[in-house]
Amino acid sequence: MPQNPTMSTDDAAWWGRRALASGQHGRWSIGPLDLWLLHGEQEWQMVLERPRDPADATLAIDVPCADGFPADANDLLRFAGSPADSVPELRVALADRPMVSRPQNPFYVPAHGQVTLYLSSPAWVQLHLGEAMVQEFPVYTPSDTWFGPNTVNGELCYATRTQARLDLADVPVRPHRVITPLTIENKASDALFLERVNLPVPRLPVFADEHHRLWTPAVRMEREEDRDMADMKIDSGPPGVAGGARRIAEPRQAGGRHLMVRAFTALFQ
Repeated sequence: MPQNPTMSTDDAAWWGRRALASGQHGRWSIGPLDLWLLHGEQEWQMVLERPRDPADATLAIDVPCADGFPADANDLLRFAGSPADSVPELRVALADRPMVSRPQNPFYVPAHGQVTLYLSSPAWVQLHLGEAMVQEFPVYTPSDTWFGPNTVNGELCYATRTQARLDLADVPVRPHRVITPLTIENKASDALFLERVNLPVPRLPVFADEHHRLWTPAVRMEREEDRDMADMKIDSGPPGVAGGARRIAEPRQAGGRHLMVRAFTALFQ
């Protein structure tokens, strides 16, 4: 997998490097996730908890923090063998599978019509100690779903509900969600009932704008006659609405910015 570029520390962003001396704890609260990290004498220890709703917009960083791990912490993760002077770094990633978005209120795209909607995907967090990635995990764990016409033809994906907003001003600002402007052009002679859309997020990089909002490039899907396949094109840079954006994560999968994907409604149940 391509390596993410090194990120500098920014107090208003949850990603980046933050030094912890031996014996110090750090805490990151990112939407529904609480992450504690301890720099021990010969190891690092981490605790993850998800006490809040996936739609939560909490963002708080306390590094170093006065408090240690919560008293009822479970599932302690330990990392030994890193150089003593390692500086922990959190990096942003997208899911390792495509994300199937299901609008809460499905709608039609008429024949030869076009619409742009804003989808958001949950971020993954990658923990690096020095140059080595030691763990990655989602801010929250989306459910699994199968996308395809039957149990043989298709792929395992993640599922997420979306409002499928048509106006960016209506999209909630959440620190753990990555926004994709998706334009769907229906070139077919029949209407497209947009009940589900399959977005191959492992092929998308991530950008952060000047307000630390996370974005992918704009994506365009063109549906041909009477089928669920789409010709997908990925822009090379951040969306125009993402002012001052810089690239902070590379795609998990290479393969170019132009591909054919099974995109619409084909879900075996």
